[in-house]
Amino acid sequence: MQHIKEIHHDWLTLPDGTRLAFRAWLPENAVSRPVPAILEYLPYRKNDGTVIRDEITLAQTAAQGYACVRVDLRGCGESEGLFEDEYSPQELQDGCDVIAWIAAQPWCDGNVGMAGISWGGFNSLQIAALQPPALKAIITLCSTDDRFRDDIHFLGGCLLNDNMDWAAFFWAYAQARAPDPELVGDDWQRIWRERLEQMPFLASRWIGEQTRSAYWQHGSVCEDYSRIQVPVYAMGGWADNYRNTVFSLLANLDGPRKGLVGPWAHKYPNIAYPGPRVDYVAESVRWWDRWLKGIDNGIDAEPQLQYYLQDSVAPATDYDFRAGRWVSEPCWPSPNTRYRDYYLDDRRLVDAPAGDVPLTIRSPQDLGLQGGRLCVGIRLAMEQPADQRPDDAGSLLFETPVLEEDLPIAGQVGARLRLASSAPNAHVAVRLCDVHPDGAVTRVTHGVINLAHRDSHASPTAVEPGRYYDVEVPLYHMAYVVPRGHRLRLAISTAYWPLLWPCAHDATLTLSPAQCRIRLPLNDQSTAADRVPACDSAVTFAGEQRRPTDSQRSVRRDYRSGITTLETHDDFGCQYFESSRSEVAFSVNQVLSIHTDDPLSASNELLLRVDMGREGWRTGITARYLMTCDADNFYLKAQWTARHDDKLVFERDFDETIQRHFM
Repeated sequence: MQHIKEIHHDWLTLPDGTRLAFRAWLPENAVSRPVPAILEYLPYRKNDGTVIRDEITLAQTAAQGYACVRVDLRGCGESEGLFEDEYSPQELQDGCDVIAWIAAQPWCDGNVGMAGISWGGFNSLQIAALQPPALKAIITLCSTDDRFRDDIHFLGGCLLNDNMDWAAFFWAYAQARAPDPELVGDDWQRIWRERLEQMPFLASRWIGEQTRSAYWQHGSVCEDYSRIQVPVYAMGGWADNYRNTVFSLLANLDGPRKGLVGPWAHKYPNIAYPGPRVDYVAESVRWWDRWLKGIDNGIDAEPQLQYYLQDSVAPATDYDFRAGRWVSEPCWPSPNTRYRDYYLDDRRLVDAPAGDVPLTIRSPQDLGLQGGRLCVGIRLAMEQPADQRPDDAGSLLFETPVLEEDLPIAGQVGARLRLASSAPNAHVAVRLCDVHPDGAVTRVTHGVINLAHRDSHASPTAVEPGRYYDVEVPLYHMAYVVPRGHRLRLAISTAYWPLLWPCAHDATLTLSPAQCRIRLPLNDQSTAADRVPACDSAVTFAGEQRRPTDSQRSVRRDYRSGITTLETHDDFGCQYFESSRSEVAFSVNQVLSIHTDDPLSASNELLLRVDMGREGWRTGITARYLMTCDADNFYLKAQWTARHDDKLVFERDFDETIQRHFM
């Protein structure tokens, strides 16, 4: 362990003269004995945004002989300039310039690594593909290699409600908050006002791009995996939306690569939930030691993948800990995987094609309320899928007999369905579930498809009503043991609200069961992982929780109107941070409603509020968003407001119509 020093705030200057704000932790003697550097490059405000995890993880990593540099994107936090969009060409070029700047500093030996979760995981991959010379290795967590297939915007060609949710959340969490006058000086109000006036309305931009166009191809490293030539360590969690990426990177990259998947939500493994946690600092330092310091510690000779094989669990909306065991695979795809096919029969899952009596399904539009949130770990609580029985009531169900042996699912389940639609388009949601002896139902994994996207996300085409199509529905990767004595259930529905914005057509689907099957990847030969460092330390921060958190989630059904409403309230409380001497209070309220028989009745309304500052400097922002639709268009309304000392200093309204394109 080395003594470290902190640079709480400074600027680095880009070639065009723009200054980006950074915070850094590095060994005290780094100038006389330069060390490798590790960059995390985000829009989330180093001073009062990611401060808790930064002060835990980056300080501990620096003590192992690394300079850890946390940089805010252009136009975010105290960085100069204006923000354009997520992963813009400007952002990525700035990232390359930041790496060159770091490599040239007297405390850096010229070797730079890049790490990050979510946004930082995305741009680590994207910048690696640009091949800046000083970048020698990356760690990417909870990220994607395909921005259309596996992000918060679309899934299976279906529009996600999280598309608008994230645009609103990001505006309040990162985009719109004021720079700190203690760091930027008396000009902070002019800088803030200019940012507010120039900010892009991201919800409209993201909803408008409804196919896998050049917009989404940009930054999708799957377009050319060979561009990534540095070693890549990919990490994820079974409760996270981005877990597929670990497996696609392992399968498609050519260079040194490694994967780690735990039971976690969208969090770093050392502060993640559900447990067990992993000592991310210890594991990441082994990676950096090998590729930034050239220490032959054997990490590149270890099994390529380690993952947590989860035991069966009763359904619950929160878990503190998931029972299971760590296993390893020499590579991915695994040579230990065997496949078992189940075919659909009359409400049964059988070993061979059987009867072919057509079966129909038209689900209520509010089906999906037991599905939890898309990206667990973004809100506060009650995000995991609940007991699936209420959703099963509106689904077409197929079930095995009571299992006589365990089914250790490990990989990506695939569903192949032969079906016809009564309308020119429809959505299909497929859930694979664990049915417990007492009747409780746990969702194991799921997948969705927009039938207009059945052949291509880039060029969707209408469905011919009444015509049968063979449709592939990939489900999320998962590792889960369905034990003997339980049953395996497949549930198929035409709606999955509020995860998906509903299709414009309220279609009835007809399945040809004998032509439908699911394929399970099973692995009962996996090797116990012998090196997964546990982390049991509590998550603390230098500061004070001045107002406690509060989370509420409730469903209301109006039998007179037929409207079902899901209301959520997430109050993140008020936190005071010693390092910035400021406090931040953040809350999100959401109302999602839909008529059980009318997909065009869907409504998503959000209210977000952030109050922050210190004595003598108080600012606040509020965002209101409302999304509705008809058969041809989405309608998006929003209002942004900003206050200084309770005085309104900025207000902007949006009222936009966005044409639907096979959505």
